[in-house]
Amino acid sequence: MPTMVTITISGAGKSGALARIATFLVRKGYPLKGQQVVESAGAKVVKVSLEVSHLDRTKLAAELRSLSPDFRVVSVEGAESAAPSIKDMADRFPDIVSLVRAYGESFGSESRDRELVEAGKKIGAFLYEKEWSFGSPLRMPVALRRTLVPALETLGKVDASDTDVTLSESPFCGTGKIACCEFLTGFMQGFLDAGPLTQNTRVHKAECKAKGNPRCTYTFSYDL
Repeated sequence: MPTMVTITISGAGKSGALARIATFLVRKGYPLKGQQVVESAGAKVVKVSLEVSHLDRTKLAAELRSLSPDFRVVSVEGAESAAPSIKDMADRFPDIVSLVRAYGESFGSESRDRELVEAGKKIGAFLYEKEWSFGSPLRMPVALRRTLVPALETLGKVDASDTDVTLSESPFCGTGKIACCEFLTGFMQGFLDAGPLTQNTRVHKAECKAKGNPRCTYTFSYDL
């Protein structure tokens, strides 16, 4: 569900700053609902209101800095309470790393991995049906190379054999507050479960960079 988010931006003392920021946000596709200049501790700041399901604060801050190095995101109110939904991830795929992280962070450590697996399964199944379900169904390991690996390559660099997939720099592993690798376990499982001839394949996370291994590796077991 979209939430109203208020962002405070400093460095807006020059005339025309409000118009520049508002125009820039609209051009970037942000759903702008309101904007104003206010005085804060003797300096002018811009407050803008956006209606969004999830806000990538780091990305927004970088975009504003590209507009002017003076612009700084001081605070974001209302965003943190709204975890992205699975529909948000499906709509934004493959640009979902920040969404998956925010989704994972919304759960406690007890249930996080389980919830990430389930979310991954739904996204994997959705993607298979949307983009890979046309034509003759494939069996393993051909399905792995021709469908799953290309789908994974939209998320990061992948090395694959007939029985495993390795990501040396998985975007879901260990670069934020939490590791979200189990999302990929679920994604692969859901993708393969959706294929009529790959439903008996089992995905297992064998190595994880967040646990000290040099890479993230997932293995596949299946009957030929």
